[in-house]
This record gives sequence, C-alpha cells and structure tokens, in this order.
Amino acid sequence: MELNEKLTSKEGKSNAQFYSNKFSINFNQHVNEKNFEIKMGNLNAQQEFEINTLIDKYKSSFAKDKYDIGTVRDYEAHIDLLTDKYCSKRPYRCSMEDKKEIEEQVAKLLQKNLIEESYSPFAAPVTLAFKKEDNKRNRLCIDFRDLNKIVTPQAQPFPLIEDLVIKTRNCKYFSTLDINSAFWSIPLRIEDRKKTAFVTQEGHFQWTCLPFGLKTSPAIFQRILSNILRKHQLTDFTVNYIDDILVFSKSYNEHINHLSQLLEAIKQEGFRLKFTKCTFASNSVKYLGHIIENNTVRPVRDNLISIREFPTPKTLKNVRQFLGKINFYHEYIPKSTIILEPLYNLLRKNQKFIWSTDCKNSFEEIKDLLCSQPILEIYDQNLPVNIYTDASLEGIGAVLKQIQPDGKEKPVAYFSRKLNESQKKKKAIYLECLAIKEAVRYWQYWLIGKPFTVYSDHKPLENMNVKSRPDEELGELVYYLSQYDFQIKYAPGRENLEADCLSRNPVLNENEDIDEQLKIVNLVKLEDIITDQEKNKDIHDNKNNLTYKNNIFYKKVKKQEKIILSEDFSIKFIKNIHENMCHIGVRQMQKAIGTRYTAKKLTANINNICKTCDICIKNKTRGQAKYGLVSHLGPATKPFEIISIDTIGGFGGSRSTKRYLHLLVDHFTRYAYILTSKTQNAKDFIKLVSNITNLNDIDIILADQYPGINSKELKTFLNDKSIALVFTAVNSPFSNGLNERLNQTLVNKIRCQINEKPNTIAWTTIAHNCVSKYNDTEHTVTGFAPRYLLDGTDVTIVPNELKQGKRIEEWIEDRKKALQNTIKSHNYNKMLIDRKRKDYSFNRGDLVYVENGHKLNRKKLDELRIGPFKIEEKISSSIYRIDTGHRKSESNLFHVTKLIPVPK
Repeated sequence: MELNEKLTSKEGKSNAQFYSNKFSINFNQHVNEKNFEIKMGNLNAQQEFEINTLIDKYKSSFAKDKYDIGTVRDYEAHIDLLTDKYCSKRPYRCSMEDKKEIEEQVAKLLQKNLIEESYSPFAAPVTLAFKKEDNKRNRLCIDFRDLNKIVTPQAQPFPLIEDLVIKTRNCKYFSTLDINSAFWSIPLRIEDRKKTAFVTQEGHFQWTCLPFGLKTSPAIFQRILSNILRKHQLTDFTVNYIDDILVFSKSYNEHINHLSQLLEAIKQEGFRLKFTKCTFASNSVKYLGHIIENNTVRPVRDNLISIREFPTPKTLKNVRQFLGKINFYHEYIPKSTIILEPLYNLLRKNQKFIWSTDCKNSFEEIKDLLCSQPILEIYDQNLPVNIYTDASLEGIGAVLKQIQPDGKEKPVAYFSRKLNESQKKKKAIYLECLAIKEAVRYWQYWLIGKPFTVYSDHKPLENMNVKSRPDEELGELVYYLSQYDFQIKYAPGRENLEADCLSRNPVLNENEDIDEQLKIVNLVKLEDIITDQEKNKDIHDNKNNLTYKNNIFYKKVKKQEKIILSEDFSIKFIKNIHENMCHIGVRQMQKAIGTRYTAKKLTANINNICKTCDICIKNKTRGQAKYGLVSHLGPATKPFEIISIDTIGGFGGSRSTKRYLHLLVDHFTRYAYILTSKTQNAKDFIKLVSNITNLNDIDIILADQYPGINSKELKTFLNDKSIALVFTAVNSPFSNGLNERLNQTLVNKIRCQINEKPNTIAWTTIAHNCVSKYNDTEHTVTGFAPRYLLDGTDVTIVPNELKQGKRIEEWIEDRKKALQNTIKSHNYNKMLIDRKRKDYSFNRGDLVYVENGHKLNRKKLDELRIGPFKIEEKISSSIYRIDTGHRKSESNLFHVTKLIPVPK
C-alpha cells in the first residue's frame, strides 16, 4: 500500500499516531528487513515521516543487491598504459567450493552485462577474498597487480577535511549516501575493455564497466561523480569522497530540499544507492575519518594514541627499545640528557630495575615531547610521505614521516596494534606485509590518490617482490595494497628502530573499535594554564574580583566567565591553535579562543598572527587584499600614438588550416587590424604592424610577453622604425585590457557567424568580415565608430544617397569628444576597482611575496605565492622589477597586484 493510502485508510490511525510509528522499507529482497530500519533519533515524528516519504519517492534508486546497478550516462572510463605490452597469467588453483563460488559470480556478472567473453591477450587471475560482514571467502577479486604496474596514473584531487571544516560551518543536519557497487556504474571505453580481461579455470572474460582493483578506478570515479555534482549545481551543500556522498544543511527544511535535489540527480544519472550504508538527517556523521557535527569536526582516529598510551616499561629490554626510538630526536629535545637520566640510570651495570617516580616523570615528559613540536609536525598534503613499518610477535607498528622544507624528516603520526593468537603463528613475510596494509588503511584518507614510499626491514617485500600467490592470506594483503600508488624500499633494522619499538609495544587491540578509542589531542594543558597564572602579577593584584575554581582563575566578561591568560602565553597559545587547526582564519580563531579565554590584546594578537602567518599568505586564496590602485598607459590623444598587440589561438578546422588570429588595435580610435596565420612568430607580427607603418608612424606598442613578440627579429624591426615596445607585467593580461575585451567581442562575433552558416565559409574569411563590421560599429566607450574616428568615413546605416559628410571641424571636435569619453570611462572603472584595492607604494629593497605563475600552469596544491624576494627597481607606480631567477629581464617585471608585502 502506498504511503498516501496508508494515511487515508480507515483501518489506520490518525496522522499524528501514524507519525509516531517507525516503519522500515525493504528494497532488498536478499537482506533482512531490519537492516533497512532508518535510525533518526534526533528527529521528531513529523520529520521522520518526511524523510521516509522522500525515500519512498526515490525507492527505485536504491539497489536490491550488489548486482543491481545503474549505468551512468554521458561518461566512460579510459585506461591508458605506460608501455605497449600485455600482462597474462594462468588462473590460480582453488578448491572445488571456491571454484563453484567463482563460476556462480561470473555467471551473474555475465547475466547483468557487467562482463563479456574475451579474446584479449591480457589475462589476470581471480581469487576470493574474505567479506567483512560474514567472514566468508565470497568476494570475487581480480588480481590486477601486473596491470597496475603499467597503468598510467590519473591525477585527481580528493576532498580535504580542511575544506569541509569551512563548508559545513553552522550546518546542523547531515546525510551520507553510498553508491552501490560504485565502479560498475561507469561504462568502460570499448577499446580499453581488453586490458581488464581475466581468466578463471572455466573461461576468459573482460569487463564492460570500470572494475574494482584497478589502481586508477578511485580517481576516475571521483572525477566523474564530482563532475556530476557540479553539473547539477549541488556542490554548495554536497561533496563526495569516491562513492561516499555527504550532504550538509543549516536547517531541516533546507536539508529536505538538498536531499531531494541530490536524489533527483542520482535518479537522472543512473546510479543506485546502497541503503544499508546510508544515513539521513543526522546531527552527527562519520566522514573522511572524522566525526562531523554542528561547527565541530574531530578525527575518528587518534594518530598519536600509540605514543600517548605507550605501555610503561617493565623490563630493561623495554627501556632500551624506548630509548632507541628517542635517539632519532635528541637534537630537538632541550636538555635531553638531564630529562632521560633516570631511564639511562636503569641500564647501568649492577643497577636494580626499579620504576621510580623520577622514571615515570621522565617517561611521561618524553612522550609529551614526541607528540608536540619541534619533534612532531602537522600533516602537509604538499610534502612527500614516508611510512616506516615493522612487525614482531607482539604486534605491528608504523611511523608516518614527511620531509620538511629544511630537508629534515619529521614524524607526523604513529600507529601500533596487537596481533591475535592466530596471527602470531604466521610467517614473517605475512606479518611484515600485514604491518604495511594496516598502516596504509589507518592513514588511507591521507594516502589515497597520492604517491608515497614504505620502508620495511624485510628484504623480500621490496618492490612487492613476492611470488604471484604464495598463500591465500598473503595474496589478499598484496591485492589490497596494489590499489595504492607506492613503492617499498628496504631499510635495515638499525634504521627502523622507531617502528620496531612500536611493534614490540603495541597499543590497539586486534579488531578493536578505533572509533571508540578516540582521544582528542589537547591543544592546551591544565597544568600549563596553572603555571602561567601563578606567574601572572595582574591575577595576584585582583584576586578579589576573580572567580577561582578547578584550580584556575576566571574573569567575568559580559556575564561570561573566561580563563585568564598572560599576553605572552596567549600569543604562544594562539599560534599553536592556528597551526593545529589547519591555519583557520581570524573569525574562527576568535570563536575558538575568545569565547573561553581572555588576555591583554587578545583580539589584536589573533588578528596579527593570522594576517602575518607566512603559510597563510603563501597558500590561501581568500583574505588577501590586492595592493596598488588602477593606472594605465596613456590615454592616447591621437591615432597610432599607442597601439597594442595580442594573439588568439585555438581556431583551426572550419575550412582553414590556420590556427591563430593576431590582433592589433589603436588605443585612440579603437580601430582593429587582424592577421590570420598558421604560426605566431616574429614574421607574423612584423607583417601585422606593417599594415600601419607603411602609411603612418607608431609611437608605442603595448604587448604581452609572447616569444614571437619578445624575439630579437621583431625588436630590431621596431627599433629601425623608432617604435617603443612596452611589455605588460608577468601574468597580467588586464594591463592590456583593451585587447583582452576586444578578443572576447571578436571571438563571439566569429562564433555566431560560423554556427549560423556552418561549413560554408572559412573562419578566416568570416574573421575579416567581423573585424570590418566592428570598425563600422559605434564603440560603447568613445561613442563613435573606429573607422569614423580614423579617417572620417560616414558609417551611419542609411542609403548612400542620404549620407552627408561632416565638415573637418566637426570631425576634429568629435575626436575631442571621443578622448573625453575615454577618460571619463577610465575614471569611472578606476573608482569601482579602487574601492577593493589598498593604496600601497613599494620601494626598492622591500621584501615581497610574488604570485606563483599563472593558475592554469600551477598544480592544485602548489603554493599560490612564492618568496620573499627583494624589489630591485621601481619601473612605475604599478610595475616593479624583482629578481626571481628568470633568464629574460622582462619576465622579472611584476604588476603591483601580484605582490604582497612581507609583514614587518
């Protein structure tokens, strides 16, 4: 019975009564109905009913089983190879039970058209892996290890938790949706299907869709689903991490609207959702290894728990292991010899092992130092990742390190886990491989889609140099790891003492719910606050006006009790918060600190630290004001006093082999000249400029730094004609704004003409016609047609018989009006732009940060600004010469808007 029928049925209860009854929806005939009960304890009965109604409306988008998948339209996956060769292996031997299971699953895949019979030279063997739900070997896996070695990697950015912190601000409702058998939803390009071929003992098949186990599958799916969310304009409230989709909203009604839009898009695009892995309208969800709530994002896994809960040494051997780990960081531990003296004393000859208070204090202090700077660093996605792993009979351990800009390798996170009894009986190669797998899985959100290096002291694992399938369990470990982009290097045991120490003193238990083990990193300690307050003279002088509880003093500020900090301590505290919270901005800092703490100049210090942070200045896209007011070359007071040149590329086809349109425009009349060409070299620009120099003199040419324009041949030509060549600054096309705007106008005109009469006239002919029409059209800035201003030609749209030529005095007067209109337009635009600019004059010797090239040539995670560099010369109020190492002097000219002063 449909929901509306239930509401109106006489046998039913009232609407209010109906709302109070939870109902479950079973879309999957193969799964117990209780698995589909929606848990929404944070919602009232009315809201729960609305969610259930929405799900019922889109129930066709929920899968019945893992083979019930949709097919995404308008997208297909590509598989490119680094080398032109094929990979082929015989099928693995297996038991009769496994063989039967494999053939049954292959039959289902054939029935659903997910695979087809193959004649490909490629052949990957299949295996069965354990499934988490029932711990049975019934998950079909293709061993694509050999194929993954020659597949061309596909770079694709994955969402970062730092971005989600900003996006989900003030959101109270969260839903997570999981795509069913996600990769199978993506069709595979026909010519690439042969590369995915696999063999069983009964046949040879190949995938028609994107398979699991392929190294590039996550990046391909991430890109396609991200594009779909962008296409449907859902990115303001939706993000995906591969097949996991997060929806976030500030209110319940908004969330219902957002969910409706997303479910409609999923239905249109052909996806199916896995209901058992979806959550709806929750006030708290787990995503990207973090728990996301209203204005709170905290990690699910504590990367420092293996050090914080490092077991107290019980033997001399344990002490030696711990001290062996510390040896790596003596240079970062002030007075390390004094701090560690109680532990070293235990190792002296004839010394009885007694774990004293001094030993305990030394042990705890060193653990604190290992979990803080300068030893520990914050994870930086721009730095290379090295993981050191080790296994022992007690457990497995790993340390994730990154090489810092100064060349030193620092730890970022620690991991250790105990082995169960059956694992302790395994061979060494299995345990060492298990250590790698568990470490990679533990830090997967940092590692997926990113190349990294693993160091192990087990030589046979180097470069995954293990037999094809030495045993079932090791084969499954290697299969899981083959999907990541990494290499294994051998590191002798003496160079891997840290991981060795963690593996012999593991913390987490086997299959322990790490989510429940979470201990949030405290950014400030109670004892540090107490120590600071004991030294604070202002507190001792005003004790009567303060509140004392929990061993610390509070001050009442606007009816709210706040912890008192000294200015010196607050500055260190602000810097620590700013760095540990991924360089949050001023407002977030004020909310994080200002609501709980008070100190002298607290607000001013927060502003100063955030705005002078070197990392923020060089890497953040927002919050950086542009310096320098608008200026321009000119204005030109007569024809050909100033002209500018530019090139438009990318034409080609359209009945012509020419690819470029070279454009020259006169700044006074706005008259345009063009030249179409197959190249963009000096000869093309000389020919274009000669259109004017044959009849008129040119004073100045303004141009971008094209190689053809910046060539010796063109410079010699211009020098012979006594023409000054002025280059725009690096990556500053707005400095040649007149050309840039005209580029857009002409391309639009040409495009309209091309598509109005397709395949009848060459684009070059159309381009010349469009330029002629442009020159005859009244310009919105000057108020007159460029041809009229140039030579007085009457271009009014009337019959020639009715045209009356203007007297020369009128024409001269119109030229004066055109100049006044140009100046008026510039001043108006300057006023609008200068509102958002800071008037700032740089001087020779000033230190500045410089924009790091054009954004199209910059990698996504490259620094936005580089430096600091010293200003060598002030060319004008807006152009500065800065030595950044470029060979050509013109490439060291920077516009003022590309500079940011180094805070003093």
